[in-house]
Amino acid sequence: MSEGAKYSTEEEAAVRAAVAAGEGATCPRCAVRMTRRSIGGGSFGLGYARRREWFLCPSCHRSVIFDLKRGTRN
Repeated sequence: MSEGAKYSTEEEAAVRAAVAAGEGATCPRCAVRMTRRSIGGGSFGLGYARRREWFLCPSCHRSVIFDLKRGTRN
């Protein structure tokens, strides 16, 4: 049976913790430095704008997106 294509909740938390601590994001599965992409938007007249970051592993192609200010996926 093959591995799941998504990170586990614990793996996502490890990436978030590393980023919050000012360390670079490293893939918890293959230990490769992850690529970081900013995702804008969300304001559209609502009075707020989210600052989301998308971290992608160039080796296994798994990724995680989370709101930097809140430290959550949503």
